[in-house]
Amino acid sequence: MNELERMLRADLHDVAGTVDIPVRLDTVAAVRDRMAAADHRTRWGRIALAAAVVAALVIAAFWVAQAVLFRTPDTAVPNPLQTPSEPAPAPSADPSAQPPTTTPSAVPATPSPSASAAATPVDPGGRTVGMFVYFAATESFPNLVREVRQVPAQTPARGALEAMLAGPSDPESVTLWNPDTKILGISEHADLITVDLSREAEDFNLGAAYEGYMVDQLVYTITEAFQPTFRVLITIEGRPFVTGHNVYDQPMTRGEGTDSPIRLVIDTPAQDATVSSPVRVTGLAAAFEATIMWEVRGTGPEAPVVAEGVAQTDEGMVLAPFAFDLPPLGPGTYLLRITLDDPSAGEAGPPASETKVFSVR
Repeated sequence: MNELERMLRADLHDVAGTVDIPVRLDTVAAVRDRMAAADHRTRWGRIALAAAVVAALVIAAFWVAQAVLFRTPDTAVPNPLQTPSEPAPAPSADPSAQPPTTTPSAVPATPSPSASAAATPVDPGGRTVGMFVYFAATESFPNLVREVRQVPAQTPARGALEAMLAGPSDPESVTLWNPDTKILGISEHADLITVDLSREAEDFNLGAAYEGYMVDQLVYTITEAFQPTFRVLITIEGRPFVTGHNVYDQPMTRGEGTDSPIRLVIDTPAQDATVSSPVRVTGLAAAFEATIMWEVRGTGPEAPVVAEGVAQTDEGMVLAPFAFDLPPLGPGTYLLRITLDDPSAGEAGPPASETKVFSVR
């Protein structure tokens, strides 16, 4: 250290000795406490943030588990089905809807070519259930009729639609759907049934009224496998069912395609059935003053009437069940015809009428 450095050191020492810095213990303690409190708040803030992140992750994991592990499959789970001896309750009809004065030519006069293939395949166990399948009557259209068909117990909804597409066994009724239509899927969500069909379903040539009955034919048939009050959405390969007359992009219930799709149905005896006498006749009718007329004759072109009479439905002016016994009949083949009472004497068009051919053993 040279002389100049020694002089500067001495001067700095002398100046530092004159500086007085007051230090109080309570001031130091207050500063320490403030620093400790700030550190405490920071630590608890970090803990709260971590807890919130963990809670959010737990809630997200719960919803993922519920959506993936516990999701109800999008498949049809039918309710217990009706059998031939326990028919489904029928919907009410609106008898005020007036039928056309002539039978439109758009409905085929003969059943579809695939009517002979009406039977649907059974499941591997061979178990079947009875289902009502709906068709359009050709003799007294507009009117939907139905047949009891045995369908696979494992897939009753699909079996019923396949039977509908295949066609009826009664030569006086027909399916309005293109028989080449394929059923791509059937699903149920609460009270909504979605039926997805192939594009062949759009290949038809019907007027607006017949199109409505075509839609009703499917809606009535598919709801037999679930509940009559369920809604039905028809899609074509996943998109809305669009025709030249309507866009069916909303769910439909029974009867929304037309005002009154069913006026008269004979359930028993079934077409071509062999029964014992006395023959029990049952069905549904929307009859004026609950009155229906019936007659039985042979099946030949000039066969005479062998019995005739009048019967009553359970209630007039709405679709209601009827049941009565025919007089004793000898062995042979017969044609039963039931006709609704016509208060207009033909002015409102021909009254609804249906026939069944049956044999007495």
